[in-house]
Amino acid sequence: MSTALTHSLLGGVPLLVALLLAALIFRRKGPHPATYKMTDEWSHEPILWAADEPADHGHGSHLTVGGGASGKW
Repeated sequence: MSTALTHSLLGGVPLLVALLLAALIFRRKGPHPATYKMTDEWSHEPILWAADEPADHGHGSHLTVGGGASGKW
């Protein structure tokens, strides 16, 4: 077996397989929801993000949430 054939088999075949897989994976985009525009009306319920959540969520945890950042508004 020649050196050129050895190099082409060890380098060319994995490169060909990688290019084939990339072509199969990236050939089209999957479905995704439409992008929200600021001019559209918000149709979902409001989301409240707060640090004062209850300490026990019913899972038996003794960890508390909150107490990280503080400030005066």
